[in-house]
Amino acid sequence: MIGGFSMSAGDAGWRDRIARDAAALGLSGALQRHIHTLLADHRDTHPRERLRDLLIWGGFDESDKDPHGEVPEPAAVTPESDQLDDVREADGKPMRVWWHRPFRNWGGTVENTPLVTVYPRSKTGLCELVKWAAGHGLTVRASGYRHSWTDGYAEPGNVLVSMIAPDVATARPAVHPGIDPADALQGIEIVGRDGRQALCRIGTATTNEQFRQWALTSGQGNREWTVPLNTIIVEVTFGGTNATTCHGAGWKNRTLNDLVTEVEFVNARGELQVVSDRATLIAAAGCFGLLGIVTALTLRLDPMSYAVMQPEKRPLMLGVPPLPGAVLPPDIDQRKVTDAEVNEAIKRFEWQCENAYYSEWFWFAEQSECWVNCWQNDGHPADSVDYPSPIDVILQETSEYIAEIADQHAFRHLPGRVQAKILGGLAMASRPSGTTVVTPLIDALHFLRGVHNMPVRDMELEIPIPCRPDDPSRPDWSVCRRAWWDALRIIHDSPDVPLRLTLEMRVTGGSDVLLAPQYGNNFGTCSIEVLTTTVVPAEQWNRFLQRVADAWTSYQDQDGRTLNVRPHWGKQWQGLSLHGRPVVEYLRDEACRAQLVGLRAGLAAIAGQGGYSLADLRARFTNPLLRELFRDVLADE
Repeated sequence: MIGGFSMSAGDAGWRDRIARDAAALGLSGALQRHIHTLLADHRDTHPRERLRDLLIWGGFDESDKDPHGEVPEPAAVTPESDQLDDVREADGKPMRVWWHRPFRNWGGTVENTPLVTVYPRSKTGLCELVKWAAGHGLTVRASGYRHSWTDGYAEPGNVLVSMIAPDVATARPAVHPGIDPADALQGIEIVGRDGRQALCRIGTATTNEQFRQWALTSGQGNREWTVPLNTIIVEVTFGGTNATTCHGAGWKNRTLNDLVTEVEFVNARGELQVVSDRATLIAAAGCFGLLGIVTALTLRLDPMSYAVMQPEKRPLMLGVPPLPGAVLPPDIDQRKVTDAEVNEAIKRFEWQCENAYYSEWFWFAEQSECWVNCWQNDGHPADSVDYPSPIDVILQETSEYIAEIADQHAFRHLPGRVQAKILGGLAMASRPSGTTVVTPLIDALHFLRGVHNMPVRDMELEIPIPCRPDDPSRPDWSVCRRAWWDALRIIHDSPDVPLRLTLEMRVTGGSDVLLAPQYGNNFGTCSIEVLTTTVVPAEQWNRFLQRVADAWTSYQDQDGRTLNVRPHWGKQWQGLSLHGRPVVEYLRDEACRAQLVGLRAGLAAIAGQGGYSLADLRARFTNPLLRELFRDVLADE
């Protein structure tokens, strides 16, 4: 995305730089003045709240307002619109609700109007809600920060459970309230040990930012424990990342769902139920909310460790070297590198894939270099610093928000290639190179803040790494290089410039979780994605996605078998065709067929333990997309 993390706390020029960026992006004078006011006092102990007040309520030009953000709910609302008398929380009070409130997801790909949006605060309230919905023949689906591009949300005219307050979920700039001890769906507690790992019970409404702060705070996590992997973004809930089988980076790291040892949820009978045996966890840990509304997860945590971050900018030909004979975009200057340099770069790339704790590559639109973010996790605590620093966090969050405002107003009138050059250039300029920073692992995993402040469109596919033709015991990393350069070729061949932000690639491991798209990838996974701004017309973007998907799903292993490429469930895949078939049909009947058989058996076993049926799950916790995708899983027994 846009915000960088190269500024140090002692760099006095950071305020001037972001003010210059605001002017260069064509923002109104009023908004520039408010940004200057914010940056004049970086000692503010509540920078996010101050930023929100200044940019949203500061009186700048109406045209500068974020068109995707929702105005927070007023402090006082009429009783008939803010409570559901038939559903009581644990304290006996009616549940807070909004009737017929329009819903929009973060990326702008899903819009509908549920009958009721509910903000629960207790497990008792959720149980009562499910019983109420069953009595009225309604389905129930949950959301957090709404960061899934796929329609896994509530069916129109039914019940949406907002696991965090709707005004927090939709606020931009993002706000980060602390854990509310009165909210039984939040919270973090160490509940046991398993060898060197801790077992940590986490409420599913708990956010990544709340966990990050807990892990680093004295009297709480005390820098003793960390998740070994996570998504970059902090504005997501643990329930949301669990439902869509999210992942981090690094060949030795699997998915977040592979860390789960217990799932607690409200089932179709409106009762709390727990799954903890491994045989059924592989179905329950990451099943799109088909079992019900998940209330808590228990994860394995590692002892706190310290990343040694050494990011670098490298020429495109040397960051991710192309395959021999590859057709390269004509504007890629190959004369600047020698064959010896390319051969050395190939060795370096493969070493990073196999040995880096975290491995990630970025190309920002219209740039001649890529940014390589590969690092080890063997730093010494005495050398560590908080990263990014408080000033850098303000810089990142503000930069992302300014870029979003500019994109929606000033940029949208510019040619697509100009938009891409500006956004790509700002992003690349802000990325550090040739520096070394030691920081707690949890900070390194979340090295970029403020991502929530700039909505994007995003498709990610998970490509299985095949074995090498000359050594079936080793992974063939050439598929990563091929996917990277196929995407670059398609990007450069697109005259309408649909990709205006980023091509990003990470290497991950496989997974034991049935619905994870990494499932069965014994030699690891190439997780590769393309991102653009929301001003790009949907039709234009979707045509581009189809071309990229056609390339990425065409690869074969050494025996000529097509690799079982599957999408990241939470990213954009609806509307695509894979191998000439509608995507839902292909995933259901081909790519995930074996896993869905196992999923049906697992869900049936769990339902039997709880005294309900698969038909009850279909009636209570699905929507049209899920009923089509899981048609055979939830068919009558």
